[in-house]
Amino acid sequence: MITSIDRVTSTDTRLSSQITDEVEFLSTTLSLLRDSEEISNDEFLEAGTIQGGLNLLSAMITNGARADELEVQISSLKQRASSICEKHPKLDEKIESKR
Repeated sequence: MITSIDRVTSTDTRLSSQITDEVEFLSTTLSLLRDSEEISNDEFLEAGTIQGGLNLLSAMITNGARADELEVQISSLKQRASSICEKHPKLDEKIESKR
């Protein structure tokens, strides 16, 4: 998840379409991982908060939010993702293995 956030926020140009693509990837991948029992329901639900946060970020960009507002959302997402990754150390790796 931290990798997903970094992929769409590491450049100066943030495109809503790139973030939407990442949200779709997370949605599909998390469902596959949960259905195959590679991740727990708790991991699925916690990762879903990142997916939702990225959705919000995409909407903010589409609606012309100021750069400082975007940075607050990105910072919050990164903190949340780091916390989830600490709690579930293999989760990011499992997600990225499906790329």
